[in-house]
Amino acid sequence: MTRPPLIACVGEPLALVAARDLEATAPPMHVGGAEANVAAGLATLGSRVAFVGRVGADAEGAAIAAYLREHGVDVGPLETDPSGFTGRYAKTEGVDAAGEPATTSTYRRAGSAASAMAPDYLRRPAVAPALHEASIVHTTGITPALSPTCAALTSALLRDRRGVSGTVTFDVNWREQLWPDGDPGLVVELARSADVVLVGSDEAERVLGTGDPAAVRALLPEPRTVVVKDGAERAVSVDRDGTETSVPALSVTVVEPVGAGDSFAAGFLHGLARGDDLRSCLRRGHAGAAATLTVRADFAVLPPASLDALLTCSEEDWAAAHVGPEGALLAGTTFPAPRGTA
Repeated sequence: MTRPPLIACVGEPLALVAARDLEATAPPMHVGGAEANVAAGLATLGSRVAFVGRVGADAEGAAIAAYLREHGVDVGPLETDPSGFTGRYAKTEGVDAAGEPATTSTYRRAGSAASAMAPDYLRRPAVAPALHEASIVHTTGITPALSPTCAALTSALLRDRRGVSGTVTFDVNWREQLWPDGDPGLVVELARSADVVLVGSDEAERVLGTGDPAAVRALLPEPRTVVVKDGAERAVSVDRDGTETSVPALSVTVVEPVGAGDSFAAGFLHGLARGDDLRSCLRRGHAGAAATLTVRADFAVLPPASLDALLTCSEEDWAAAHVGPEGALLAGTTFPAPRGTA
């Protein structure tokens, strides 16, 4: 039997702790971090995934490796730094000016094991084979913000394609607090070097000055496909020739918003690796985001019955569907509830 294509996710996995425990010794934790969320989500969906990154030789690093392994992610390329520490973050829930659920994240990652990654890391014996085999290599705009050496690593990965033979995908993931000078120039340059770019319309407004899909496409002419995610409204993919594919977002009962973008990426990339058309990839992305919005965890997935129903339903039934903590309501039928992962 032919093995499914490999997807390699490159970045920093993080320990999610309570805000009071950011500086504590070995506090209770969950696993987070954009690329780790995508990797775990992909593996849960059935993709073959390897994680490329670094953790410290501490309890958090060991827990992250075990978590990814338990979800089916190959952690052979995940390096442990004997003298470094694993990055942490904490989430504080609240509401925004419109009264919608909002979450603030606080980090303790400066000087972490992952921040020491540099271009030569891509040539390590445990890393190079995974990057070379991968049909998709995925990273985000968070990684180059960790340190100058991580910025150089990301440039080597995207611009130089060092050791990479497959498609390179890049989620902009603009985080204001990680870029103190507010200059998005490097992130824009990296996005232009990717084959597929994912960006939220709000992020695009900040880094490109516009969230309009056609305008974003014009400012990023090089990638094969640019996907603009417009929150609760829609996601639009735009090809080089200007062809647009638009899929409305699902109606969702939002419990907690963090991680929805990573779950969208996991669903989209899972479809891309399978060779699905762009409309199906966008539906998979929306389904992943909807599942995660309904739980207090950094990612969740819809059970196969729910996902299959959403992927195969008509445009009219899709537009009328609703996803909540109790399950997915589609064409008068309630399908099983999303499954969150701590």
